Amino acid sequence: MRKLLLVTVAALVWAAPAGAKELLGAQLCGPGGCVTERSATLLEGPNGPFSGELVAPAKPGPWFRGYLLAGDNGKVMGKLPFYYVPGQNQLVQPGRNGQTTTWTHPTGKLVPMLERLAKQVTPYKSPRFTAVRLDSKPVEDPQSYVRIWTVGSAAHGYPADGIGSRLVVFYTASPTPWSDGNYIVAYPKSRLLTRDGQLVAIPKDVANGIARGTSLAPRSSRPWLWALAIVPVAALAGIRPLRRRRR
Repeated sequence: MRKLLLVTVAALVWAAPAGAKELLGAQLCGPGGCVTERSATLLEGPNGPFSGELVAPAKPGPWFRGYLLAGDNGKVMGKLPFYYVPGQNQLVQPGRNGQTTTWTHPTGKLVPMLERLAKQVTPYKSPRFTAVRLDSKPVEDPQSYVRIWTVGSAAHGYPADGIGSRLVVFYTASPTPWSDGNYIVAYPKSRLLTRDGQLVAIPKDVANGIARGTSLAPRSSRPWLWALAIVPVAALAGIRPLRRRRR
């Protein structure tokens, strides 16, 4: 993916449970259960556990539900929730209390711990979007709107104004990194998209589909439609020569 333009820089502030002074370990969960690893050494950086480099949102794929174990003197007093996308090595803090969802890389000793845990449990599969709404109106073919997470190039400029903007909300059977407090606003006229704090340019067909609320599936992904159109033509082309021969 090309370099994306950051339009907001969220303050990565995490609130530890009362009495908790340190991180004692991490836990990753998948559809088959959870695995946990404890540690006696410091897992976080000087600015907290989620202070890694801000990165572009990952394309939908396998993911884990995660928790950092917070406590004191070896006693766990609470859990700090996050998502982990192993394919892109990203931690996701879902948007809460008006804060934008942030995507970062894990840092320090948390990196090898997550890698070890990820090998011990099966991740959740890439999400299936049950519905997508544009300003509260449902769209056609909601799964095709996965393109909103996969397209995008460097944006040159900003939306002219907010007129015609569309708030995009994804729904899944249970929360995922791509359907839990994400902030996505499309500007079809400007062919721009704000995706969890980052501004990207989008193709014309995607902008037009969002404006109409229609499917975003590329035409090339539906070759059977072309096949249905070609069959009658090919049949007629084969019949005419036979008639001429008989004459």
